[in-house]
Amino acid sequence: MSMNLITIGDIELSLSETAMLIAMLDDPEHTHAPAEAPDKAGRATLDVLVLEGLIARLRSDTGDWIDAWVVTDEAAHWTQDPEVSADIQLSKRLLRVAPSP
Repeated sequence: MSMNLITIGDIELSLSETAMLIAMLDDPEHTHAPAEAPDKAGRATLDVLVLEGLIARLRSDTGDWIDAWVVTDEAAHWTQDPEVSADIQLSKRLLRVAPSP
């Protein structure tokens, strides 16, 4: 099975991971808080972005994990790098023509 990878900065992401990251970056709050818990594939996508340090899962006031994620401050700063910003813009164009993952 081949996986399409997109390189943003020095990080390789699948099409679904790239699409999720871009959607979160385009959101004014830089968050993803689905009405229902993500399915297995969606959760795997989010987990990879967490492991890459690009997003963090949020906790409730009582410390329980909730189904909401936010772009980390470090990642938001990283996306301001001109090379990374150019990679993101190119990825947006590629995702418009790429087949669904």
